[in-house]
Amino acid sequence: MYVCVCVCVCIYLERLLYYGEIEINPISWKRMVLGAVLLASKVWDDQAVWNVDYCGILTKLQVHDMNELERQYLEMIQFNINVPSGVYAKYYFDLRTLADKNDFVFAVEPLDKNRAAKLEATSRICENKLKQVPLNKKSSSLENLAKRTNRLSTIVIS
Repeated sequence: MYVCVCVCVCIYLERLLYYGEIEINPISWKRMVLGAVLLASKVWDDQAVWNVDYCGILTKLQVHDMNELERQYLEMIQFNINVPSGVYAKYYFDLRTLADKNDFVFAVEPLDKNRAAKLEATSRICENKLKQVPLNKKSSSLENLAKRTNRLSTIVIS
């Protein structure tokens, strides 16, 4: 998984916590992270994995479950998949600092102007496409998530 996908997973998770007003708990965290990985890999990875491919790895899930998880996740983050370069940079450097403080290797690729422009353009294109797709029904994929009563961190939503 590319560094940009990992960074965007963190961004999408924070957006889910903020927009969905939910919190991560021992029951919900796996599905929340899976939804963020699924979405980030489709938006940011040049050769994204299809939902059916995830089901080949996660054998207890079926394709319709993955589709529903993706739809519900998008609804909960209000289809905000755009990641401006400034937001990306903030999360990138926060994760890098966290890794350094804990003696983890943070295999990084520098974010240059061309890569930043490509990331923003890709997110705008995907966001516009998603806004044109009607959702038929709500999913129960995230229905067991606990309601958030207070926010634990400050995030950048833009």
